[in-house]
Amino acid sequence: DHTGLGMGQDTHRRWHRQGDDLVCRLGVTGLGEGGAEASAEVVERLLGFLDGNVSPFHERLGEELAHLGSGDGRMPIYAARHFGARAIGVELEANLVRVSIESARAQGVENLTSFIAQDLFEADISRAGVIALYLSPGAMTRLKPRLLAQKPGLRVVSHQFTLEDWEPDESIRVEGRAGHLWVVPADVRGTWKVSLAGDEFLVRIGQKYQVLATSGERAGRPVNVIGSRLRGTEIGFTAFDSDGYSRRFEGRVDGSRMTGEAIRDGAAAVRWTATRQ
Repeated sequence: DHTGLGMGQDTHRRWHRQGDDLVCRLGVTGLGEGGAEASAEVVERLLGFLDGNVSPFHERLGEELAHLGSGDGRMPIYAARHFGARAIGVELEANLVRVSIESARAQGVENLTSFIAQDLFEADISRAGVIALYLSPGAMTRLKPRLLAQKPGLRVVSHQFTLEDWEPDESIRVEGRAGHLWVVPADVRGTWKVSLAGDEFLVRIGQKYQVLATSGERAGRPVNVIGSRLRGTEIGFTAFDSDGYSRRFEGRVDGSRMTGEAIRDGAAAVRWTATRQ
């Protein structure tokens, strides 16, 4: 199964009307009655907006959203209507692409949306800032290496299914269903030379997705480096100064360079940089 839910041989389709919109409700064998249709509430929470309040998935959709396996187009259309986002739906079945185009036109967002009849594994996602998914576990497995190869900071939201051992950065539950968010992590593996006013030390980083293992060294002596975190290009860790006091480092990764601010209790923040050795 290399396509989105509702696109394989184990599916059946039930056409019905919701208001003025023609909707294809996709039932999937083994998932129970109701199948693969994402409700408006689920779509809303996945895209990060709930009654005007910040939700766990709140991110400004200033970049293009691409929905792979977009079905009847409800998620791109919702993103366009409620966030003003430019959104693309990629769907293998041409009849669903036609339904999506008609629905977008009826809801006044045809200038912000486009729908393509294409295999999702062949779609160009290089311009997207957000990738939306509601795919079978097999398709998620196939797609994972491609997602990880995208630019750091790309956000991936999935309705219900996960990306195997790549743990989500955040998860929510809506109407008994799960939603997940991943942020593609920068590659920070290796040894980094950290420099700030009056001090230099090394930080060694091991990495599995966004999870880091860190250690340090200053003048040949070990330095504890703890509390590390990575979210896209944002990195943070705590290291200890030569007098034993801790200092929190927060910054951004840009290829083989990091920059940011370091804060120690009772002292002003100072700029720091790091270069990969």
